[in-house]
Amino acid sequence: MYEHYRRTELEQFVEHLYKTNGIIEPEQITITELSNRLNVWVHYVEAKSRAVESRTGMRSMFIDERLTREEQRMDFLHELCHLLRHVGNQMILPDLFTQAQEYEAFNFVFYAAIPFFMFSRMPIPDNRQKALEYIAYNFNVTLQFAAKRLAQIERRILQGQFDAVASQCCTTIETKDQEPAVGTTVYAFYDSSADVSGPSQLVIEADEKAVDSADDYLFSVDGPFDRLELEDLPYYNRCTRLFAQDLIYKDGMIGVNFAVLNLKYGRNQQYVLHMKDIERVVYLGKYF
Repeated sequence: MYEHYRRTELEQFVEHLYKTNGIIEPEQITITELSNRLNVWVHYVEAKSRAVESRTGMRSMFIDERLTREEQRMDFLHELCHLLRHVGNQMILPDLFTQAQEYEAFNFVFYAAIPFFMFSRMPIPDNRQKALEYIAYNFNVTLQFAAKRLAQIERRILQGQFDAVASQCCTTIETKDQEPAVGTTVYAFYDSSADVSGPSQLVIEADEKAVDSADDYLFSVDGPFDRLELEDLPYYNRCTRLFAQDLIYKDGMIGVNFAVLNLKYGRNQQYVLHMKDIERVVYLGKYF
C-alpha cells in the first residue's frame, strides 16, 4: 500500500534518530522520553519556548509553562529540530536562512509526532473519520493535526505513483543546448521534495577566464539568484560538490577561490553548494 511513498531527507533523519535511540512506539513520543533519550535538559518557564546549545555541547530547552501539554509537546518537537539540525543565532542570521530553518522545523514536527515508519505498520481504518480518530488517539495529537499529516502522506503516495508512471514513459532526459558560460553566475535550485522554503542548493557556473583567476569570487547569501528549473538539471549533472571548508566568508559575503578549488578538485566550471554548508560558514565567519 505504501510502496510509492517517498520519504524526504528530513523524514529519513527523524526515522534514523528515533530508531538509533530506541524510540519505536508512539507512546514514547513524549517530552520526558525524548529528552531523556536524546540528552536534552528541559526547563519550564513563563516565556516563549526556545532551545540553546552551549559551547560544550550541552543541549537545553526552555518550554513555555503557560501552554497546554499538547502545545508544549509541539513546541518541544519544533525546538528539537533547531537543536539537532541548525546552527547559529536566529536573531542575527540572514532571512534566507531563518525562514528555511523555521519551515524545516515546521515539517519536522509532523515527521516527529507521527513518524511514517510507525504509521505504516498500523491498521489504519478505511473510513476517513475513523482513521483520523485512530491516528489522533494512538499518536496523542489533535484531529486537526492528524488530518494534516494524513493528507501529507496521501499526497506523497500520489506523487510517487505519478513519478513511477512518468519513469516508465520517459526513460531518458534530453539536455537542451547550452551557450558557454560568460562571467560567473550563481543559480538557485528549489527542490520541491525538500523540507525548506528557500533554495536547497546553489550552483556556481564560471567561464574559462573566471576559473583561471586567483581572485576570490564573492556573492551575497541573500541573492538575488537566477533560478534553475528541473529541466535544466541534466546540464549540471557533473557539478563538483563543495563543502563548508571550501567556502570563504568575507565582509558579509560568501564565496570561493577557483585557483584553490582547481588544486583540490581539478579544473571545473560548475560547483554545487548546499544551503546548510553556507549557513554554517556564515555563522562561523561572524562569531569565530
